[in-house]
Amino acid sequence: MAGDKTRQNVTRKQQAFLDLILSGQTIKQAAASCGISRMTAYRWLRLPAVQNALQEAQGELLAQAMRRLLALQERAIGEFTRLLDDTLTPAGTRLQAAKVILDAGLRYFEANELTARIEALEKAVTEITSKTI
Repeated sequence: MAGDKTRQNVTRKQQAFLDLILSGQTIKQAAASCGISRMTAYRWLRLPAVQNALQEAQGELLAQAMRRLLALQERAIGEFTRLLDDTLTPAGTRLQAAKVILDAGLRYFEANELTARIEALEKAVTEITSKTI
């Protein structure tokens, strides 16, 4: 795994420091908890191995959060459907639910369109690059 390799490049103390930062502590708090100075903490944060480990861990946390959000998606859609169909729900609440649904749909459409455009640009760059080599 790439993550295991990145973590091998940082010391246990550096990993403990990063774990504290990822848990929400400030750099000053994390440094104090690890028994290092703030200057050492900032020096560590400039090291490529520590930067890579932090970036990788942040990516893993984001991926976990996205999986949790995706798991809740079906329930959220069901709740929006209930709100829209319930005539006893105030009109303003139904309107807000409809707006959220339409906004989400538009963002999804835009994201897909941007992805397609980026893929087309990457393909064009690859073709141009391969012709010049």
